[in-house]
Amino acid sequence: MIQEDPLRDLSEIRQMMERSSRFLSLSGLSGVFAGSVALLGAGAAWKFLEGTPSLVTTPFADRPYGFYQFFIVNFGGVLLLSLIGGFYFTNRRARIKGWKLWDATSKRLFVNLAIPLATGGIFCYFLLFRAPELIAASTLIFYGLALINASKYTHSDVRNLGLCELLLGIICGWFAATGTSLLFWALGFGVLHILYGIILYRKYGA
Repeated sequence: MIQEDPLRDLSEIRQMMERSSRFLSLSGLSGVFAGSVALLGAGAAWKFLEGTPSLVTTPFADRPYGFYQFFIVNFGGVLLLSLIGGFYFTNRRARIKGWKLWDATSKRLFVNLAIPLATGGIFCYFLLFRAPELIAASTLIFYGLALINASKYTHSDVRNLGLCELLLGIICGWFAATGTSLLFWALGFGVLHILYGIILYRKYGA
């Protein structure tokens, strides 16, 4: 017992130091939830686009108005539900562990995540008028860059997810003219999120 106490104390000190520099409240369940919602959104988009492959190369001004209404509602809903689910599961994990959800570390994480995402959002707006077929690839690339940029403030697994998103976005851009962007988008935001969530859950729990 005398020998175990110093080891336990050192372990607790190490955990405290790690929590002070990294945001560890991320829940694997939030990744699974976000991925599932993304797959549902991609499935709805595929059903909407079924039989209309020409929309991939149709000029921006010639696309039907309902096309944009659908995608704004669909992917806006996916983003909103993912954020709500992410907050719920992350807040749940923080309460179970007795950790603060919003502190200096989570603020740094948020800022480093938000800068590439905001830049990507503006860039995608420009693409909407010039090269809309590259929007799906750009969302994957900028999301991957955001994860890589923010990974130093949370679990190292986030960096691996970011690298996978980045690579998938580059491949998506290469095949953008073939009309397969939705498939790559579903793989990146759906399948990869689910796999990442399962890995995170198995390593760190709920």
